[in-house]
Amino acid sequence: MSKIAVVSFGLGPIGVEILKKCSLEEHIEVVGGVDVDPQKLELPLSELVSEAPTNRHIHDNISKLQHIVSAYEHKVAVHATGSHLPSVWPQIKELLDHGFHVVSTCEELLYPWHRYPELSAEIDQYAQRKGKAVIGTGINPGFVMDTLPLVASTVTDGITRIQIKRHVDASKRRVPLQQKVGIGKTVKAFEELAKDNAIGHVGLEESLRMLAAVLALRSKTLTHHYNLFYLSKNCLFLGLTWKLEMSQGSFRRVQSQKKEHSNNKWQQVRLKTQFLSKGMIHVQLLIPNGIFGDTATASMIVNVGKSLAWQEQVGLVTMMDGGLPRYRYKG
Repeated sequence: MSKIAVVSFGLGPIGVEILKKCSLEEHIEVVGGVDVDPQKLELPLSELVSEAPTNRHIHDNISKLQHIVSAYEHKVAVHATGSHLPSVWPQIKELLDHGFHVVSTCEELLYPWHRYPELSAEIDQYAQRKGKAVIGTGINPGFVMDTLPLVASTVTDGITRIQIKRHVDASKRRVPLQQKVGIGKTVKAFEELAKDNAIGHVGLEESLRMLAAVLALRSKTLTHHYNLFYLSKNCLFLGLTWKLEMSQGSFRRVQSQKKEHSNNKWQQVRLKTQFLSKGMIHVQLLIPNGIFGDTATASMIVNVGKSLAWQEQVGLVTMMDGGLPRYRYKG
């Protein structure tokens, strides 16, 4: 089996985790990195990750790697630069122009068809013309609150309700995620950002929309609730619970996620996925200690990238469009 040429596009905290996973994969050849940080430019990748090759470097443009990747049949870019699709589409487009499949951590790319119908069609058509695939994935969104429940629904015969809960200790996560959910901000600062929909975990709605699309639910009713936690002494924001609900007729589906930072009193990290069905089949999945999103996202990106390269799908695809991504034993 020929090796896959992989470029690490975006070398922030998640990008570095992905680079590390890629460097340990026997079926992957890391051929270089791309980042805008001037302090990283021209450094060998091994300066960021000891397992990475010493003779591959970080550049400011993907075109500078073209002479290396041209010899490979399978090429994948692991993209980790932003959460919002309109801002990262030019980067993805450039990667397609250079012959790469693109696997991205962009949360809005998980299922962009509802939020950005015209842009989604543009990406799909452009990727098809290039003969390449584009997919957004990760842990949340990408697995625990969408793909995992959909796979579990296979054993049911009539779902009446889906409830998904995820509790996360955000203090142990990367700083950009803490900033994204507002940890440490004042009440006023948080509310100002919330008015512009510029704060909070990105991708929860995309998970819900993908669930609805795959389960053939066409409800237009979707409600979004925040419940905030503050430290009363100085009004610093500690945590956030947010819930999305969607219903169609007698079917009601609830998604709820909690991220909390609470003065050294950490709630146990827990993921709970539960299904109740009309056929009296009750499916309950519980991961007692949760899934640590940062490292697990890196594994998800790598495994999906390998599947994408070998299956040769084209266009804008979702986690439900291809075969089952999985870990491949190295022995």
